[in-house]
Amino acid sequence: MNWEANFEQELRDLFQERGVDLWGIADLTPARDFIINQGGSWLGQFPRAISIGLGLADLIVDQHNPQEPRRESIYWHHVYNVVTPALDFIAYDVTRWLSKRGFAAFPVPASTPYQYEKLSGLFSHKLAAHLAGLGWIGKSCLLVTKEFGPRIRFVSVLTDAPLPPGKPLENSCGKCHICVDTCPVGAFTGREFSPDEPRDQRFQAFKCSDFRRDHPCGLCVSSCPR
Repeated sequence: MNWEANFEQELRDLFQERGVDLWGIADLTPARDFIINQGGSWLGQFPRAISIGLGLADLIVDQHNPQEPRRESIYWHHVYNVVTPALDFIAYDVTRWLSKRGFAAFPVPASTPYQYEKLSGLFSHKLAAHLAGLGWIGKSCLLVTKEFGPRIRFVSVLTDAPLPPGKPLENSCGKCHICVDTCPVGAFTGREFSPDEPRDQRFQAFKCSDFRRDHPCGLCVSSCPR
């Protein structure tokens, strides 16, 4: 067994020990200009990203109801106070694991620091997961996976480790329009994802953000039939 296979198996064992549901390797070079424009030139130095996902428990997601704040708070508690920190701890472990083997590595926080004037993060975990072949970007602008639909959260570790990348999946939403029709403020236009189009062509982020100030919402997640 060559060193690449040994290296990948060790990484696989590490994720299994930590209960990771999905993981993959993204080749970031095709998206380098986008990454630099969003997060800065220092992020553009990394040719790879390890995308790491933890699925959300169905019964927790099904509690989601923006009209019932007490039930809604259960959903958001688990998303941001349980799953998100768990992802950050895993990403830090992977970063240390890579560093000990002589590779550069940087863990991008699962809930990345926001540019509030643009409603965008430091780095797109959806982009990394898509490039890693873990899912496709649906009409809701969420990463949709075969295994969990959009009921999953991701974190990314940027690295120069020469890991073999996955291949992006074809969009499999087809004619389904449920997430678009379910949105209470019509934030989605229904257009399929295209890397050549700005986000506003698909998603009116400020409509969503303004509504969520008073009505924490995740209907695009819970309504998806997967």
